Amino acid sequence: MFKCEQCPSVFTAKRNLVRHGKTHAGIRFPCTVCDKLFNDKSHLKRHMKNIHGIVNVPAHLRPIPAAPITTQPAPAQQVQIAPQIFVPDAPAGGSNMLTEDEICMKAMDEFEDTG
Repeated sequence: MFKCEQCPSVFTAKRNLVRHGKTHAGIRFPCTVCDKLFNDKSHLKRHMKNIHGIVNVPAHLRPIPAAPITTQPAPAQQVQIAPQIFVPDAPAGGSNMLTEDEICMKAMDEFEDTG
């Protein structure tokens, strides 16, 4: 026995469980002639035959089918926007960088201290 993990349904064949699983995934098969949607591709084929009289049409003569429609609930989480960050208008490199003059002064100070 094959049990659905999302509902109490149980199946004798795995293929039936797989087909049933598509109903939980929200996959729908649209009719290319009218606006009906079907949970199973076989139901769409039966509809095409019984309602529109379309049977075994070669692939190159079929209307271009829309991709299966997946309906999923919108996520419950809300989008958060980052706060504005003030960036001072200062040259890149930060305050720990020394100018050429400061480097020269430091070198002269160190030279004088060693002599």
